[in-house]
Amino acid sequence: MNDAHAALATWCEISASALAHNLTMLRQHLSPQARLGAVVKSNAYGHGVAIAARAFLEAGADWLIVNSAREAVELRSLEPHVPIYVCGPVLPFEAAQLVAADARTVCYDPRQVEALGAAARGAGTIARLHLKVETGNNRQGLGLDAAIALGKTIAATPGCELEGIATHYADIEDTTEHRFARAQLEAFEAARAAFESAGLDVPMAHSANSAATILWPETHGDLVRPGIATYGHWPSTETYATALSGGTSFVPELRPALSWRARIAQIKDVPADQYVGYGRTYRTTHDSRIAVLPVGYFEGYDRRLSNIAYVLIEGRRAPVRGRVCMNMIMVDVTHIADVTVDSVATLIGRDGDENVSPEQLAGWMGSINYEVLSRIHPSIPRVQVA
Repeated sequence: MNDAHAALATWCEISASALAHNLTMLRQHLSPQARLGAVVKSNAYGHGVAIAARAFLEAGADWLIVNSAREAVELRSLEPHVPIYVCGPVLPFEAAQLVAADARTVCYDPRQVEALGAAARGAGTIARLHLKVETGNNRQGLGLDAAIALGKTIAATPGCELEGIATHYADIEDTTEHRFARAQLEAFEAARAAFESAGLDVPMAHSANSAATILWPETHGDLVRPGIATYGHWPSTETYATALSGGTSFVPELRPALSWRARIAQIKDVPADQYVGYGRTYRTTHDSRIAVLPVGYFEGYDRRLSNIAYVLIEGRRAPVRGRVCMNMIMVDVTHIADVTVDSVATLIGRDGDENVSPEQLAGWMGSINYEVLSRIHPSIPRVQVA
């Protein structure tokens, strides 16, 4: 184990080469006309936006995609020239920030158009909008008639430009039966044709997330928006199973980019028949050595992992004992020789022949790998490694 971070109590190691590898594999699979927009919202799915954005751009990303005006402003300060697209909710009072950041924005509300047009005119520039079309996810999109009406409003608003239309799949990751997603794609293709029949030029149309990018080249359109796959993880076991079963000729070798480490802060000798932690949910069955790690649910180590998960120390499994606390967890190191205060524990990642993956933690939590990664607290240092 590389122990190069002696001054840190807990940190995440981010492999820039893994990020670049994943993006390069996806890019080589794209349809020729498709741009690649790497999703770096939510602190780059927990990986650290500064590290991830730079790695993706150096590997050939065309756009970067964030969730909010705040994220767009932060990213623009890091990357002055890259096209930025905001895919999450945009509120009218954020219009000036978005225009100043030269950020493309998702659009679904006439008030957005009015505010962005006014901000763009005041700045002597153009606000480029991507209208969200509803095809079955029922989140941000508008039905076709309302979408065309808003498209006409955008076209008539000085300072605004309808640069594209977008949609998002509701059920492509969680199933191996894709009739619903196919119907969404057909509805989206019909929507583009309807826009053009209404006299609205639509330079771009995009719908593909990680699963669609991998499984269906026909969804690539003018832009793909992969997220979790660029960080080295499959969107779901169902997506992986579909790829393996011949659902695509493309089965990328994804490389996880994040490892989470923490140092042992304390070691306690706890006699047999004693309780460990809040609620007395664990009772020792033998004389035990219990190590305390300085991470808990505030830092993003979920409370649902109490008495279920394990960390890795010296290449061996150390089970979590008792409830995960706000800022601490306790693990059993009785069976691991030579463990001392300052020894490094791996919460996510590889140590020797053992590995703890976000997918394992998600399974124990009853959740998904996205949540495991994105909830690692931004205050924990992200350290770039090879």
